[in-house]
Amino acid sequence: MSDPVIRIVEEHLASVGDAALDEVLRVVRSAGGAGVSRAALERTLVRDPRFAAQDELGRRRWMLVDPPAAEQPTRTRADTRGALDALELRPWQAEAFAAWSATCRGVVEAVTGTGKTRLAIAAARTVLDRGGRVLVLVPTLELLDQWRTSVRELLPEVSVGRLGGGGQDDLFSHQVLLATPHSAAGVPIDLPPGAAGLVVADEAHRYGAPTWGSALPPDLGLRLALTATYERGDEGVEEVLEPYFGPVVFRYRYDRAVADGTVAPFSIALAGVALTPEERQLHDAADARVRSLHRELVGPLGMPKEPGALLRAAAAVVAAAGDRGRDQGRQAAACREYLARIRQRRDVAATAAAKLDVARSAAPALRGGRSLVFTDTVAQAEASARVLVAAGVAAETVHGQLTDERRRIRLAQFRRGRIDALVAPRVLDEGIDVPAADVAVVLAAFRTRRQLVQRLGRVLRLKPDGRPARLVLAHARGTGEDPERGGHADFLAEVAEVADRIDRLDVTTQPDVVGRWLLT
Repeated sequence: MSDPVIRIVEEHLASVGDAALDEVLRVVRSAGGAGVSRAALERTLVRDPRFAAQDELGRRRWMLVDPPAAEQPTRTRADTRGALDALELRPWQAEAFAAWSATCRGVVEAVTGTGKTRLAIAAARTVLDRGGRVLVLVPTLELLDQWRTSVRELLPEVSVGRLGGGGQDDLFSHQVLLATPHSAAGVPIDLPPGAAGLVVADEAHRYGAPTWGSALPPDLGLRLALTATYERGDEGVEEVLEPYFGPVVFRYRYDRAVADGTVAPFSIALAGVALTPEERQLHDAADARVRSLHRELVGPLGMPKEPGALLRAAAAVVAAAGDRGRDQGRQAAACREYLARIRQRRDVAATAAAKLDVARSAAPALRGGRSLVFTDTVAQAEASARVLVAAGVAAETVHGQLTDERRRIRLAQFRRGRIDALVAPRVLDEGIDVPAADVAVVLAAFRTRRQLVQRLGRVLRLKPDGRPARLVLAHARGTGEDPERGGHADFLAEVAEVADRIDRLDVTTQPDVVGRWLLT
């Protein structure tokens, strides 16, 4: 934001004392800043220490901060005592709650299974005690049901409504409204007169996408975002999430979670398999073409050199060409092929035939237990389940081609111990509560660090008998999955000092090695 625009904002706030963002935006635009967007202006106000915000009845108003710091305007603070005492928060939850309550805005990043829901309910309790209302946005109907159970258990006196999955409730007739983004984006979210409003966004990293971001109501001024993984490279972080929720106010990662005893201790096996000659030929041909296109895109075509930035830029070029219904010439064609070859290279490794040998090797240790097997495709899930069943493991698949009822039945059977292993192509990454699992076998390649963090999180919840968690991570050797070629580098760096151990296994030369490792 340019200095002249900042001066306009300063002069206006100095004259009026405080103002809503829309008022400031009108002043800026009328003074010549016609090109300034609402998101850019709010992002500047959030980051610039000369400005501070105060929430009044759920509406945020901006003001100048006068030095020294002791003379700054008092910001809204939630009364934490009642919520902390009644909900018996863990130490990390109490710290996160205090960090959030300083401004009643922010992002909390915490390892899956450590209690983000209880933290959010503590925040909700303070707002409800002041006569406010709470909107909870969740990505799936399954997660909506889990939230409903948790809120009713911890706040039994509170009326809970739902918007989505057949529910048409609102914040006039209910104190807490649970909603899916699609449903919330389709109707105005209004508050009773004079009521403050809190919005809680679960799996908040998703809301940077345009279709999800439209569900974030502008008039609810108290805001809490929850996620297990929050990355600067995520879509819409700087454009949508940070201006709306504010910065990350607390992080709770593996090192502290394990030290606190909040999650189970865990070990990781890196199980390598070989590509077939045909798979190797396909993989290497795609890899060579990716490298050639990379050189062309960052050289003559002047696109970003960093792989992640190049992927995003290439996707944007392809989307723009598609939106206009015509090709953009060599750049669009090269970007389109670049993305296609990356997918081809990844898919060859992810669906390698020998990945089934990892499932076969693990089978003896999975009988009678509760394990999750993650695959890349439905076909790979079905094939893996057949391998496990043939080895005496009670295994079932859970995927998007099943009816909701069938999925619920299989999940219930798994929880009751009637199924030893659930095999799923990514459908369990978010929004499904499987607290009893203690082994995760990952056959699928994953696109981001987030996916592996979530998969490990599915088995990290503490077990009544203190069992450790085990993660088996299959990879095709000599591909981008291979840790020796940098595969999973960010994730492995995060857990290297925390895991009980990280072992490398060769399933090609030792077919039973995974089962033996799981049983030790």
